[in-house]
Amino acid sequence: MYSIKDRKIQHLDIAKYQFEKETEHNSLDTVILPYCALPEIDFETIDLSVNFLNKRISFPVMISGMTGGTERSNNINKALVELAEEHNIAMGIGSQRASLETKNSQKYLRKIAKNIPLIGNIGGVQLASSSGMDLIKRAIDDIEADAIAIHLNPLQEIVQPEGDHDWRGVLNGISEVVKTLPCPVIVKEVGRGLSKEVIKNLFNVGVKIFDVAGMGGTNWTKIETSRRVFKEQSIYQPFHDIGIPLKKLIIDASSISKDNTIIGSGGIKNGLDAAKAIWLGSDLVSMAGVLLKSLEDENHKIDKKNLDNLLKNLKTQIKISLFITGSKNINEFKDKSNYGEIK
Repeated sequence: MYSIKDRKIQHLDIAKYQFEKETEHNSLDTVILPYCALPEIDFETIDLSVNFLNKRISFPVMISGMTGGTERSNNINKALVELAEEHNIAMGIGSQRASLETKNSQKYLRKIAKNIPLIGNIGGVQLASSSGMDLIKRAIDDIEADAIAIHLNPLQEIVQPEGDHDWRGVLNGISEVVKTLPCPVIVKEVGRGLSKEVIKNLFNVGVKIFDVAGMGGTNWTKIETSRRVFKEQSIYQPFHDIGIPLKKLIIDASSISKDNTIIGSGGIKNGLDAAKAIWLGSDLVSMAGVLLKSLEDENHKIDKKNLDNLLKNLKTQIKISLFITGSKNINEFKDKSNYGEIK
C-alpha cells in the first residue's frame, strides 16, 4: 500500500497523462445553442458576472479541487488560487484529508483568496466515522472556507487499492453536517455523476448546492485501475465506462427545485462547453483536468502565463456564446433555454 502522500503524487501524474492521451465522449457535443443573426447588443457590454456564495464573480467558472497534501500540490494550489483571485472566479481545493493528516496547513490560500469564494473539500465516506465531524470542522477552519464540498466517489474507492469500502451512514453524516456547520455545503461527485435520485435524497436533508460531475472529464476509475498490479486490472476494467452523461445530469438536477444551485462539470474543455452547460441549467461550471494540464508542464514546472491565457480565452468564448444568442447577461442567456436543440 502507498502512503497518502505517494498516492496524491501518483494521481497528479496519471491524471495529466490520461488527459493528454484520451478524453471521454462529451455529451455536450449534441447541444446546439439558439443562434441569433440579429443580436442587437454591443459585445463589449455583455456582463458575465454572477453571484456565488454571497460573492460576485466575474464569470461563472470555478476551478475545481484537484489535489493536496504534498509540496508539489501546494505549489499547484498556490498558483491556481493566485489566478482565481486575479480573474475573480471561484476556487475549490482538493481533498484536505491528506493535508490535515500530515499537518500541512493550507492557511496561506485564504491570504491569497481575499475576494473570491474559497471552497474546502472532504470525502463523504469520512463523515460516517466517529471523527468525521471534527475532520470537516478542521478543514473549514484551516482555510476559512466560504463553503465545504463533500465529495462522493464510491466507484473510485472500490477500485483504489487503499479505498474505503464501508459507505454506511454517509447520508446521515451529510445531514448532520448541514444542520451543524455555519457555512454552506456543496455535494459533488468526482466524474461518474450525481443521479436525480441521489440529488433528491440530498435535497431532502438540506443540501442546496450540487456539483453534478458527469462523465466526460478525468476518469478516476481508470486512474485507480492503473495503480493496481497488472493481474488485478482486468477485474475493474469493465467498470471504466460506468456513469451518467453530464447533459442528462444537468437537466435532471435542474428539474428538482428552483432553490438549488447547480454546478456543471465533467469534461468542460472550453468556453462553448461551459456556455452549453449553463444554457442547459447550470448556474456555473467547474473545471479541473484541462486547467492542470495547462498549468504544469511535463517537468512539473508551473506556467502561470499559460493558464492565465486559457482563462482569458475561456471568458471570451463564454462571452461569444452569449453574443451569438443575443444575450446581454447570464440571466438572459438562461432564459433562452426553450430555444436551441438537444439531440
